[in-house]
Amino acid sequence: MNETRTQILLLMLMGVVILLMVAIVGLFIRMNQLQREVLAALEPLQAMRGPQGLEIGTEAPAFTLPDTTGQMVALGDFAGQKVLLVFSLMKCPACAEVWPHLETCSEREEDMQMVMISHGTVEENRQLMEEQGFDFPVLTWDDGVFKDYQVPGTPFFYVIDGKGVIANVGFAGTLEQLGALAADSEE
Repeated sequence: MNETRTQILLLMLMGVVILLMVAIVGLFIRMNQLQREVLAALEPLQAMRGPQGLEIGTEAPAFTLPDTTGQMVALGDFAGQKVLLVFSLMKCPACAEVWPHLETCSEREEDMQMVMISHGTVEENRQLMEEQGFDFPVLTWDDGVFKDYQVPGTPFFYVIDGKGVIANVGFAGTLEQLGALAADSEE
């Protein structure tokens, strides 16, 4: 009788061990499914992060865009000059914080031409120029130029040397950061 009881207990114990193993295998399979689902859900976010701008040393893509007076302005118009190219949005709080520093930077960096590409209507861009006292071209945004330059967000800056090559790239929000972008691009 004792022997039968021991056999029953052993069979029950083996049954519990087998059930635990099945449960562990089931959990492992479910965890793998969840991991795939999470990675699939994160994929669009990775795509949204997108590019981090063109690499230093890359030739700057050519563009021709209208300014606030309707005149067409091309990057080639500044050949031989160092250019600080600014990408800005009208409804971007970080852009609004850097705008007051742009004219000061433009005045300090006498050897550099500043050009802004602003995502606003011609009238909004004209008003921005007047309010901020910009003495440099503000061009109307073009999605193709935005894509060509792989702009990851705004305000985003490119320093383009006199040969049309990207010399520096990055985000900036203060006068010091703008000066550092210009200084780090010195040849």
